[in-house]
Amino acid sequence: MDLLNYQNIKKCPYFVSSYKRPGKYFDIELNGVKITANYDDYDKRRKVIRISRESRKLKLSHIFHIISVYLYFKKKGKEVRGVEITLESKMHYFSERWIIKKLPTFEKEIETFKRLNEKNPGNYCKFCKLKSRCHKELLEKGNLNIVPGISKSYLNLLKDLGINPLKTVEKNRIEQVPPQFRKPLYNLKSLMENKPIIINKFDIPEKYIVYDVETYKELDFLHGILYQGKYKPFLNVQNTDDNLEKFLKFLKGTKEIIVHYDVYDIKRLQLITKNRSHLYKYLDKIENRSYDLYEKIQKNVALPVTSYSLKDISRFFGFKWRTDLNGYAIFIEYKNFLRGNKESLDKIITYNEDDCRATEKIMKSLKELM
Repeated sequence: MDLLNYQNIKKCPYFVSSYKRPGKYFDIELNGVKITANYDDYDKRRKVIRISRESRKLKLSHIFHIISVYLYFKKKGKEVRGVEITLESKMHYFSERWIIKKLPTFEKEIETFKRLNEKNPGNYCKFCKLKSRCHKELLEKGNLNIVPGISKSYLNLLKDLGINPLKTVEKNRIEQVPPQFRKPLYNLKSLMENKPIIINKFDIPEKYIVYDVETYKELDFLHGILYQGKYKPFLNVQNTDDNLEKFLKFLKGTKEIIVHYDVYDIKRLQLITKNRSHLYKYLDKIENRSYDLYEKIQKNVALPVTSYSLKDISRFFGFKWRTDLNGYAIFIEYKNFLRGNKESLDKIITYNEDDCRATEKIMKSLKELM
């Protein structure tokens, strides 16, 4: 049981995280269950173990983590007087006496985990290493819930209309289905046949800039640009208007279409320039050239993937990512950078460049299919 991914594993016991957060890892066995967890450091003088997490409130998984790291150190013969866990809001201290008192609660939880054995797909799948293999297996068993756009409510609506999704796809009758129900069926067809389907042709710009932003809390600390095959990062870790204006001036000075994957990137620009009149003047020049590749794909293309995320689609087209980061991991790595670890920022920049290059890879691949 991986306590770092406790919530996801409780929903699906087969979950294996694709990201390994910074820290010192350890394994410990308790009541026949292997438990994996990590900690930040051990204060030898105070005999206190330190852990840091991103949430604002203390969760049950944090308490189980505290108990596990305490048991690990005790089995190694080290003295432990308590465990400190630092959250976003404040630091919490737990004494040895308190930890021992909570041990029975943890042991009871472990017994419930022993009974979990069903694969249960959900939003957390996008962070799982086993997603592709697992989803393929589920689809072969007739589980259509892993198909983008197909949910229980969608299947119920089809049932009310007397439409069998599998037979409709197999007999090539998708176009006979009401328009609002067709796209998920094309997604299913694409997965079953393992090939892309262009439902409607659409324009893909010849000349473009790819843009991707990375955010920590409310700070957009990295604006990444792929322009004429070269990647350029605009860093704003000091959160100054000068750095932001430098980036906006650069965009204004170009004439190409600004391609981004999902609307988030442009919405961040709208938000950060809203109350800065000297920066807001650049926005209309940018918004008018905005091109949301995600929106184009969702409306016009069916692909043999179980999620229309940038990673899944680009991987289908052969793109190889150089880091194990994801949107949640960015938050952890940037926080690690703020503690003085420059390697974390370098890793984020690499990830941002891959975001940009993956977007370009998808565009080029789709253009070949048109």
